Amino acid sequence: MKYFLPTLSSKTTLKVMGASSLAVAMAFVPVVSTFAVDSTTPTTTQQTSTEQTRLQDIITKGTAEIDRRLARLNTLSAKITAATKLSTADKTTLSNEVASTISGLTALKTKLASETTLAGARQDATEIYSDYRVYALVAPKIGLIRIADDQQAVEAKLTALATKLQTRITEAKQAGHDTTQLQSQLDDLTSKVTAAQAISSKVESSVIGLQPTDYNSDHKILSGYNDQLKTARTDNQAAFTDAKNIIASLKSLKNQ
Repeated sequence: MKYFLPTLSSKTTLKVMGASSLAVAMAFVPVVSTFAVDSTTPTTTQQTSTEQTRLQDIITKGTAEIDRRLARLNTLSAKITAATKLSTADKTTLSNEVASTISGLTALKTKLASETTLAGARQDATEIYSDYRVYALVAPKIGLIRIADDQQAVEAKLTALATKLQTRITEAKQAGHDTTQLQSQLDDLTSKVTAAQAISSKVESSVIGLQPTDYNSDHKILSGYNDQLKTARTDNQAAFTDAKNIIASLKSLKNQ
């Protein structure tokens, strides 16, 4: 039995072959998934959205940090104003420094809020710490100076008291009393107050002029001052004890 296949015209053959070749060629063309592109390479829109989110995050956090420092500075300003033992010069210097820091941070807050680039916002955020150092320098510096001035006020009173006690001891000696122990106590009092005065005045003069740039160069620049002031306070307390003992002894001599 013979089988007959239908014959195709040359045009039909070309069409079929062309279609077949195209189909085969297309089979080897890699199919690019739009989902694959999205997962590996962010689009411009995605990048912009991410940057905007980061920018706003820096602005929000930076503003909160500035506000926190401004609140602290306003508290410090009130304490400086209310301080009764701060010297006039120190009070003026510290008040001006706090006011200048408040002004600078307020301006930085405005600048940060208007930033449109990540680089600009990051720079502003860095300046909150590097250019002002409210917690690392300004606040502790003010605290040290207040303590130093308070102690110098005490030391001035003890010095004046020592002068009066010396007069009383001299009178007691002239009256024929043995004042050897009294004089020894007074000498100790004077020695303790002199040592305390040296410490308190040195801390004040060393600390009051420090600026953020000084702290940036040496993070330990305030180290040791608090311990020095504690030593001065101990000396003052010892001097006060001497004074009380001298006064009690002088009263005893008077009653003899």
